[in-house]
Amino acid sequence: MEILNNYSGLISLIAAVAAIGAIIVPFVILKKQRKYEAEKEELAKKEMAEMERKEAQAELDAIGVIPFGAPGFTRMDLAKVNYLKKKAGRR
Repeated sequence: MEILNNYSGLISLIAAVAAIGAIIVPFVILKKQRKYEAEKEELAKKEMAEMERKEAQAELDAIGVIPFGAPGFTRMDLAKVNYLKKKAGRR
């Protein structure tokens, strides 16, 4: 019992530090988790945009070259080609 009395200040200090740590650590973990999720979401958006660009490029390649005013192609076909070029990043 005498040892407890001698070290009571140290034990109180350790308990206080542990209590403060128990409050701060979850906030640090939450902040890192949110940052990780934001980075993950940003990467997913970039991958999705790249995939859409590649799909547009593939569809554009499948259509082939349509000369402006070519017979047999409607304005809708030409508009689609222009849209795909824009989406594929070609101009």
